[in-house]
Amino acid sequence: MSNLTTGGCKERMIETIGVLGGMGPAATVDFYRRIVAVTAARKDQDHIHVLIDGNPCVPDRTGFLMGQTDDPTPMLVRMAHVLEQARADLLVIACNTANIFAPHIEASVSIPVFHWADEVAARLRALQPDIARVGLLATTGTITHGLYLQAFQRYGVNVIIPQPAIQQQVMGTIYDSSGIKAGGNDIVALQQTIEYAGRHLQDLGAQAVLLACTELSLLFASCVPACPIPAFDAAQLAAERVVQLAGRRLKQETKISSSMPPCASGTR
Repeated sequence: MSNLTTGGCKERMIETIGVLGGMGPAATVDFYRRIVAVTAARKDQDHIHVLIDGNPCVPDRTGFLMGQTDDPTPMLVRMAHVLEQARADLLVIACNTANIFAPHIEASVSIPVFHWADEVAARLRALQPDIARVGLLATTGTITHGLYLQAFQRYGVNVIIPQPAIQQQVMGTIYDSSGIKAGGNDIVALQQTIEYAGRHLQDLGAQAVLLACTELSLLFASCVPACPIPAFDAAQLAAERVVQLAGRRLKQETKISSSMPPCASGTR
């Protein structure tokens, strides 16, 4: 690319980010908000050009992995093609579990796909270099596939997962009729369930907790779980890395992703 300016925005190698979203819609909005919030910008033109295909019709990813719904791959591939044709330079799948299908998407396009779990693992390790055991709060699909297990193995970090009864509570927080996807109103109760799961992971030996579902990221959009050990958010770590890859600077206060205040729910 040249260094000419177009519409006041200086061209970069990665100029346009294409986001495969809608999984779920509110979580996609939250992910875009994070990209904007962490970008060091003085004017509109300092931000990243972002294209979002927010398609809520993508079959449930965990549902497919558990043999309950249709394969989401064809629809994800079509979304990737739409974004590529719209001249996106990098594709980002704004759903942790959907990144399991990233190899199929990457094989179908000629532009790079952001390796969500790999980038999250690398950034968490950079923020906490001595970590040896990370506790994972994610969908059952993400856990059973081993997406983060493989990513953290590269750094010699063991992934600790909740015991089945606790994992069922995590899934309920996401999918129940009063859960996050359904727009549950009792945010404090939902947060407390996840915080309890975080303390459970600490009891199992985790030195930090990773929220690895964008619905959980939405639940803790303005605070971190009240846990005795550090809590990191995969969507936050991914958003920061996307901003860096697009050649922008991070705001100073967001360089450490665990810097948000703890939620008040832990004291209620």
